Amino acid sequence: MRRAGGLKWRSVLAAAGLLVWLGGCSGSELPQDEEFDDSIIPQVDMPPADGPTLVATVHRAVVRDRPSVSGKVLGTLALGAHVARGPEPYTKHACAGGWYNIRPQGWVCAGDGVSIDTNVSASVVAQAHLAKPLPYRYGRVSRGAAVAYGTVPSREQQRAAEPKMGSLTSPATKRLGLAANDVPLDEAYLPTGLPVLLPEADGVGEDGYRTSDTWWQFPGAQSAPAALATGASLLPASTATQTRVLKRKSGVALTTSFVVDAGAGKAARRFGLMPDGRVVPTDRLVAAEGTAWHGVDLSKSGLPVAFALRRGIRAYQLGNNATVRRLDEEFEPREPIALSGRFRTVNRERYYYARDDFWVRHRDLIMIAKRHKFPDWATPEQKWLDVSLANQTLVAWEGHKPVYATLISSGTDRLGDPQTGPSTVQGVFRLRSKHVSRNVDDREVGQAYSVSEAPWAMEFHEGFSLIGCYWHSRFGEARSYHDVALAPVDAHFLWHWSAPHVPEHWLSVAIAEGTADNTIVYVHK
Repeated sequence: MRRAGGLKWRSVLAAAGLLVWLGGCSGSELPQDEEFDDSIIPQVDMPPADGPTLVATVHRAVVRDRPSVSGKVLGTLALGAHVARGPEPYTKHACAGGWYNIRPQGWVCAGDGVSIDTNVSASVVAQAHLAKPLPYRYGRVSRGAAVAYGTVPSREQQRAAEPKMGSLTSPATKRLGLAANDVPLDEAYLPTGLPVLLPEADGVGEDGYRTSDTWWQFPGAQSAPAALATGASLLPASTATQTRVLKRKSGVALTTSFVVDAGAGKAARRFGLMPDGRVVPTDRLVAAEGTAWHGVDLSKSGLPVAFALRRGIRAYQLGNNATVRRLDEEFEPREPIALSGRFRTVNRERYYYARDDFWVRHRDLIMIAKRHKFPDWATPEQKWLDVSLANQTLVAWEGHKPVYATLISSGTDRLGDPQTGPSTVQGVFRLRSKHVSRNVDDREVGQAYSVSEAPWAMEFHEGFSLIGCYWHSRFGEARSYHDVALAPVDAHFLWHWSAPHVPEHWLSVAIAEGTADNTIVYVHK
């Protein structure tokens, strides 16, 4: 057929201000600890991009607006992230390792989640791939439960944590299909065509196929990183020996994988490294490739546009004498259809005329009409997201110009009260924070399991976010609790398109009230 082009994250990030960096003189004498005033935001030069760096030694290391533990949170760094820093600590007030200013803004305390020694073990953790719709390799727990370890476990530790390990056989190898990261993208991260399985794509083996085995294989060495091979941990000492049980269907993100030799004639076992530094056996996971489906670029077609409501929907030909003939062509579920704006009513049935010279029935469509009235705040430079809960659609706008349209998955009780049930809040909001990835409130999946490192989260109201969804693909249906779930390709584009942006090498950023270029999120019936 034709195709067109934990708890909800409620931390102090939500209320934190995004500091506008002030240039100033950095040559003044460093303040003495007893004279230090932590109510003042120092004015210092931004560290150069090619200067000395520091590395985050915990996942979600905190960046503050001033060199003080009482400073507002500006954002976070991922475990293993390298960020340019000032050459010397500004002060050691309440921080034995010293407070360093980092690029492009903010302060971190050396020793409290970051280190100026960039050779520390945390450096082995690969960072998220920002150019891909899914920034990590994802999986879901498939067989009862999986155990996430704080260290690479010995055979004895595995048997203690997984009593049934010896009785479980490896699942048969299965051929996998196309994934979200197979969709070709342009420089603005807009989808440009049909997904293609390339030899260098995620999880593709030497034979050119993607399977349930090759999905967990990453480029490079297959042995454990030196920082983990000796039983060391990337976690704080207080949690290094702890295990975490992940319920069936739980979502897991991996940055790499490696094989551990069991010794004594035992079969080797592959483990995946999670972004937070834990390791999980991949034989307890199934691939979560993320749907390759996505919305439509409106830069050429504009509105109106529609999406096929279900499988089996056909195109029609209408005659001048009110005759209707069904054509053989059949639409894929959720396939976008560019409409002309013309419609006819035949035998009390409304039909819309598509730009590719056929008609489609109104009752077979999820339709996004052309907008003729605009809010006062839809000025030419203003980016805004128009979210319809009744229609389960989203349109990205720049002023009065439609940019992108897609289907969403909002709270299951579409127009209910979000204070008492699974509904998405309505109103006009501005973004409060943006995250490369974050964990999802268990209520978003009916508290049946957990979902970690969901990508491209944009919080627009306390407890409500737009977020990339890799655990289901039924967009156009209300299946969430409070969040607005999007297909990975859509969430990826909107995250990069929306303003303001997350600083380079950061995991998340908080956005101040009054930020001039902040994106508006308009959620309505």
